[in-house]
Amino acid sequence: MSCAFPLVFRGLALSNDGEVQDTAGKSIPGLYAAGELVGGIFYHNYPGGTGLTSGAVFGRLAGTSAVGFVKRK
Repeated sequence: MSCAFPLVFRGLALSNDGEVQDTAGKSIPGLYAAGELVGGIFYHNYPGGTGLTSGAVFGRLAGTSAVGFVKRK
């Protein structure tokens, strides 16, 4: 896991569980995302440091969901 793609304002769409969604809005099973590559959080600009905060918050959400996905398999 690593951080990448700083300053992305139009990123990936996610479900409420952090699963990446395809262009039809359907979750892609087992594919989770968090941090700067997630879209729809900031528009035009964002306050300094918020990328780390969103990465921590959504990272925990996506990580917890991913663990649940693996346990169900």
